[in-house]
Parts: sequence; structure tokens; C-alpha cells
Amino acid sequence: MTSLEGVRLVVACVVPVMVIPVRHWMSGGDAGRHRWLEVMLAPSKLAAIAGVAVGWGAPDWIREGLTPVAMSGFVFLSGWVGLACGSSLDLRVSRRLNRTTATSDLGQALLAVGVVSLLVWATRFMPPEWVSFGPLHVLTLAAVCLLGPVLPARQRQRGAAGGGSGFWEPTLKSPLALLLAAGAVTIGSMPTIQLQLPPPLSHALTMEMGGPVSQLLWATVGGAIAGLLMDLVSREDFAPGGLYVQMAAVTLVCSGLSAMMGLSPLWIGTVAGFWCVSATLRRIDLLLVLDRGMALPRAAAPALAGWFVGAGCITTGVSLRSAVVVAALILMARPLVHIVAAVLERRHLSRRGGRRPPPIDPEIIEVDEAALVLVGVAGLFLLPEALASLLFGALAAQWILSVGAQFWRGQIDNPAP
Repeated sequence: MTSLEGVRLVVACVVPVMVIPVRHWMSGGDAGRHRWLEVMLAPSKLAAIAGVAVGWGAPDWIREGLTPVAMSGFVFLSGWVGLACGSSLDLRVSRRLNRTTATSDLGQALLAVGVVSLLVWATRFMPPEWVSFGPLHVLTLAAVCLLGPVLPARQRQRGAAGGGSGFWEPTLKSPLALLLAAGAVTIGSMPTIQLQLPPPLSHALTMEMGGPVSQLLWATVGGAIAGLLMDLVSREDFAPGGLYVQMAAVTLVCSGLSAMMGLSPLWIGTVAGFWCVSATLRRIDLLLVLDRGMALPRAAAPALAGWFVGAGCITTGVSLRSAVVVAALILMARPLVHIVAAVLERRHLSRRGGRRPPPIDPEIIEVDEAALVLVGVAGLFLLPEALASLLFGALAAQWILSVGAQFWRGQIDNPAP
């Protein structure tokens, strides 16, 4: 072992361990006076830093063995995020979706695709060795810029009892974002399935999935089967915590099979979530499990993204120019898309209600950790260097937008005289 390898191994061991005292110091209230520090050292940011350190400093034999495991983690998380997003389209809730909201969400999705396409077209004037984007990058970045809350918070104050009724304001924003990300996966692949028949036939059957539309239809069928299976395995299990284990097992198997077949685990999870939550008799239990289970993507997605960035620095390299371009695209497109939609919504509310609507929430410009899952699952059809650069740019944009949202909150709380 050389001295450089020893230093890298020490970094890989020390940095993740140091996350524990830092979080203890932050949660103890010692950083309460430093709101900026709370943003820059949030759990997701520390998880990303730890992932970069481990991916950069791990020995080569560990890195080579764990990289496929990390990609499998992204595949599982994409299925779980799709499951949570599909459950937000519960038929009991979707009936409350009005035409104005649906039109606004669809227009916001078209705006995201248009803005990202325009910015990607502008990169053609850069040297070709700097960056080279295709339709997969356009749809993936548009999904990142459009994505909102995957599972909307349930309204807790409804009726005289004030209990949790499990209803919320329906929205199509996140399902449309996952549809864009699923479309990116279908564009990047042309899957075929080969079946080896047993004797005495002993010949192979080859079945092609077809184009993007055919792949989405196949994924829809697979998602319906996964939702039916999830409903069956969870129907009679009333053990504490048992529902989470069985849902996670079905999600892991179905998302893994879909990735092996070249289909989108995001869309299969979305259809499965819609099917299961609309058909099950344990709707509230299912929503509670999904709500609590979203803590896993919020912690694991930044760590996995950091792993690929750190490992890419040693193996294939990370294109800093491509990462800067990706971060710049997200920094320009996401605030523009969400602020324009929020301004138009405020104008509509002021005209209809005749009173001043509440101010725009700065949280709308922040990039959720689930967006890293949308980027990571695209690595099934990207080169390792391209995936590392794309994740590095997404992590940088997430950090910058978090700081920008905190600055915006400070301006709202302390307006200028």
C-alpha cells in the first residue's frame, strides 16, 4: 500500500465517523444561532460528503465490488419513490383534482421541458469536448427541475375531531416528473428478452419491447402486476412493522426485474403505488408506511450519489466542465419554472378570492433528495464518467439552491425597512 492509498483509506474511515459528532452538535441546539450552518450541514449534505469520502478512499477491490451494489440501491430507491408518488394519485383523492390544477401542472411540465431544451440547445455553442447532451439528459434534467413533494403531507385538521383523514390537495407535478424520467430511460434503451425453452424444444425465443411508447405500456402492465402482488402480500399481515418489510421486498424484486428487462423501475413503482393504494383496504396503513419509508431515500440517495462521485474521481474521472454545466442548467431552470408557476397561481387566487394570497414559499426552488434518485437510475444507460458528472452537478445545484432558499427566507422574515 502506497502512502497515497493510506491517506485515502484514512479519509474513508474518518470522514463518515466525524458525521456522528457533527450531527450531535447540530441536534443539541449549539448551532441554533447559525441558520446558514444548519442548511450547509443538513443530514443529506453530510451523507453526500461521507459518500464522496468513502467512494474516493475505499480500496480498489472494495470499490469494484460495491459499485454494482450502489446501482442496485438506486434501482430499489427508484421503485420506492415511484411507489410513494403513485400512492398520491389515490382515486379517493384524485376525484378532487380540478381542471385548473391539472392544466397548471401540465403547463409547468411543458415549461420545464422547454426551458431545459433551450438551455441544452445553447450548450451546442460550447466546445464539443466540454459537454454532449442527448434526449436522455434533457428529460432527466427536466424531471429534476419539475419534481415537487413526492408524497404530499396529509392534512391533519379536517372535521371537528381534527384527526388525520388521509386527504390532501391532489397534484400531477411529481407524477409528471417521474413520467419524464421514465421516458428518458425508454429513450436510452431498446430492450429485448430472450427465453430459453426446455427440451425437447431447446431453442430461444427473442421478444423486443419496441419503442418508448411500447416500453411504457409494458412497464404499466408490470406495475399493475406488482401492485396486485403488493396488495395480496400485505392484506392479512397486521404485525407491527411487517407491512414495511413486505412492501420493500416486493419493491426490490419488481424494480430489479424491471431494470434487468430494460424497463423503468420508476414507472413500474408509480403504477404499483396507484394500483395498491386504490384497491387496498388498508389505505391509511399503507400511506403511513410510505410516509415513514421516505426517510430512506432522503438519507441513502445523497450517500449513493456521493459514492459514485468519489469512485469516479479514482476510476473513470469526473468531468468538471460537464458538472458545472449540469449545475448551471438546474440553477437556472428550476427556480424559473417554479417561480413562474407560483406567480401565476397567486394571480389566479387573488382574482378569484379578492384578497391577497400568502407569499411564495422559498422551499419550491429546493431540489429534493428524490431528484437524485431520478438522476441515479439514469446510470443504467449512461457511461460511468457521465453518471458521476451528472450526479456531481445535481449535488452542487442542490446545495446552492438550499443556501439560496435560506437567504430568501431571511429576506421574508427580515424585510428591508
